[in-house]
Amino acid sequence: MTGRNRRGLAGLVPALSVLALLLPFAAGAAEFQLFGRGKGLPSSWITSVAFSPDGNLWVGTGDSGVYHLDPSTGKAQGFRAVDGLSSDAVVSIALSGGSVYVGTSEGISVFDGKRWTRVDKAGSVTLRNVRLAASPDGKELWACSVYLAGGTLRNDGGAWKFMGGEGRGLFNDVQGFAFLDGSVLLGGGSGTAYVRKGEELSVLAEGLPPVNVFSAGAAGGKWLLGTSKGLYRFDGRWAPVPLPGTFSGEPVFAIASSGDRTAVGTAVGVVLLGEGEAKTLDASGGLPSSRVTAVAATGDFVAAGTPNGLALIRKW
Repeated sequence: MTGRNRRGLAGLVPALSVLALLLPFAAGAAEFQLFGRGKGLPSSWITSVAFSPDGNLWVGTGDSGVYHLDPSTGKAQGFRAVDGLSSDAVVSIALSGGSVYVGTSEGISVFDGKRWTRVDKAGSVTLRNVRLAASPDGKELWACSVYLAGGTLRNDGGAWKFMGGEGRGLFNDVQGFAFLDGSVLLGGGSGTAYVRKGEELSVLAEGLPPVNVFSAGAAGGKWLLGTSKGLYRFDGRWAPVPLPGTFSGEPVFAIASSGDRTAVGTAVGVVLLGEGEAKTLDASGGLPSSRVTAVAATGDFVAAGTPNGLALIRKW
């Protein structure tokens, strides 16, 4: 198994405190499990992935609902609209307060381990094409309904509270959330980044060129944005994070961090940034597709979701 690029990155940038110095791809004995239509799942169109505390994986598909996958056995339990899911078109997944929240094209579905409940509307917000994200401690849940009658919501264990608008610029196009030190980063699809801490809202604009924002993340105490022009990191101002070779400047659709590792899903493959190295994989190295639109990470695994299937990568 080989990476897409082995060129050294020496001299490109100083060492980054959060992502360390990006070095050539270090080949290792990575192990693949591939899932998709005919391979444990009824669909290969993977839209979202999230690890549960027990190490199993929740997998959302664009046309066949959501699945709870056991990597050790390869078996998956599926849930679709006929089982109580709001829609078979899954957009996002988040785990919070012991429940699984699934954002779909037609609302939010909540699984308590036994049954599903639906949330189609919260206050004045009609829930459609819902982006969800939970804080690392699982106590705070944010959602954006990307819809003309949508908006941004927060749930801290009780009812949903409307957070979008309030005359200060948060509306209905938040594509990614991230959490850091009691604050939440909201990446607006049209290219604006906001940070909210308590009731204070600030705009982080310096250094960010005209872009579309697809995802948000946090690693090493710094904010990250996945954009149409690559990965950006905020350290007083936004600056591009150089990725290896042809990965640099490519659209970044998904970001997931676990410990000192950050997985980045791009239009040309997945990048794993860790202490002292950057590893890359694309379709030529074993991915079902080089277009990686969903990622999740634990200490043992990286999950990469693509339009052609799911790759579960171990020992990478």
